[in-house]
Formats: sequence, C-alpha cells, structure tokens
Amino acid sequence: MNNSKSIRFFAITIALIVALSSLLVSVSGADGVTVSVAGGKGKAGDTVTVSVDLSQNPGLTAMKLHLTFDSNQLEIVSQSDTGKLAGNSSHKEFYSGEHTLYWVDSFADENNTSTGTIATLTFKLKEDCTSAAISVSGEAYDKDLNSLNVSASGGTITNTEAKSTTTPSSTQAANPSSTPASSTKAPTTKAPTTTKKSTSSTTKRASTTRNNVVTFEEETTTELESTTDFLSLFETTTEEFTETTTEETTTELVEEEKGTLSRTQIVLIILMACLGIVGIAIIVSMVRKTKRG
Repeated sequence: MNNSKSIRFFAITIALIVALSSLLVSVSGADGVTVSVAGGKGKAGDTVTVSVDLSQNPGLTAMKLHLTFDSNQLEIVSQSDTGKLAGNSSHKEFYSGEHTLYWVDSFADENNTSTGTIATLTFKLKEDCTSAAISVSGEAYDKDLNSLNVSASGGTITNTEAKSTTTPSSTQAANPSSTPASSTKAPTTKAPTTTKKSTSSTTKRASTTRNNVVTFEEETTTELESTTDFLSLFETTTEEFTETTTEETTTELVEEEKGTLSRTQIVLIILMACLGIVGIAIIVSMVRKTKRG
C-alpha cells in the first residue's frame, strides 16, 4: 500500500516538473514583432493616407522600418507619428521611392508593449499611377539590446480611374473598306511622321533608361546612409545612457536581487523544490523498506 502511494506521488511530481518546464520554455521564448502597412484607393492627383500598424509587440525600445515604393507612381508628401512608441526620430525629408521611420528610446527602464497604429503616411498618386505596392522591412531591439524578429507586410495603393490599355486596331478591323480609300495618300504624308515618332520614341527610351539608372544609384546611396544613421544614432544614445546611469542601474539591480525575483528565477526555484521533494520521497521510501526488511 505504501509503495503504491510512493509511486503515485512520484508520478504526480514528475508531471508537475514537466508542466513547469514547458512554462519555463514559454517564458524564455519571446514572440516577434508584427508590422503591416495598409493600402488605399484614389485618383491621379489625389492624396491617400495609409496607416502603419503594430499588431504584435513582445516589448521593444528601438525599431526601424524602411518603406519602398515605385517613385514613378507614388510620391510621399507627409508623415504623422501617433506617439505609441517613444523616441521618434524619423526622417523629415522625403526621398524618391523610399522612406524610413525610427523609434529609439534608450532611456527606457521597461520595454514598450504598445500595439495599434504607430504612424500614418500620406502619398500622392501621380498621373502614371495604376497600382503601386508599398514594401516594408524592419529591425527592432528590446531594452537589453536583444534583436527581435520583425515580420512586416506591405499594402497597395490603387488608381480607381486607371486608363485601360486598348489598341486602335479594332476600328480598322470594323471598317476594312476605309483602307483602300486612303492608301494612295499614305506614302506621301505618313512616312516622314513615322520616322519622327520612331526617333522621338528612341530618345525618350534612352532618357528614361538614364533616369532609372540615376534613380537607382540615388536610392541605394540613401538606403546606406539611412541605415548608417540609424545604427550610429542607436549606438550613441546607448553609450550615453550607459555612461550616465551606471551607478543607478547597479543600485537597482542590487535592490531587485534582494527584494524581487524574475519570473524565470521563480520557475527555477519551484523546479528545484519539486526535485527536492522527489528526492525526500525516495529517501523516505527506501528507509521504510529498510526497516521492514
């Protein structure tokens, strides 16, 4: 009878240890950051405002979001910060085809776990806009400078009055009899015009190609500069915080060690207590068996 109770107690203790271990894993493993940019609709010449939303936030103090879009279709004209994340230092200048948002709060004692709309961006639809995608990528850090996974998804701005691409050949097919009537005048009047159009089209294509190359070089240089600015800004504010608050941080750590324990430390203490209980139960069971023997 006593042996069966000991076995039952041992099984319950093992089950408790397994449950606490899974709890420890869930505490130590943090979810990533989830960011999305909404889409919108409008006409050429209109302005459309889209939101930048933070739907999942395990806790952060610094984040950078880099947005890219087709500069031939969209132009960014303004931005607005909602104040949910502290330390906004986003670019006030608007570049062609990209924009960067920053939040750096190096003096924070706790991680910011706010969610919802963190910023809004206003775009102007250009004449050639049909449907322009806004892509977004990012990086984030918590108060201990641990890097967080960032899952980002972009949106699309659509021109509701985009011109449909139709070919004029349908009218000629509907009236085949009109072709012979004007065939005698075609060699003298239309041949020079075709040459001029062809030359003009070639010149426009060459100019467009040069502009695209220059735009790509400017966007690449701007991206490198913005990334360098973010890293230098983050490192500078972190160094200042470390230098000015070393003594305060040491005092707080000592007080925390004396007064309160973290959740992970509590779980570890419970696990050690359970193991101690199991050990005591085994020793008691062995002593009883020895006395009976």
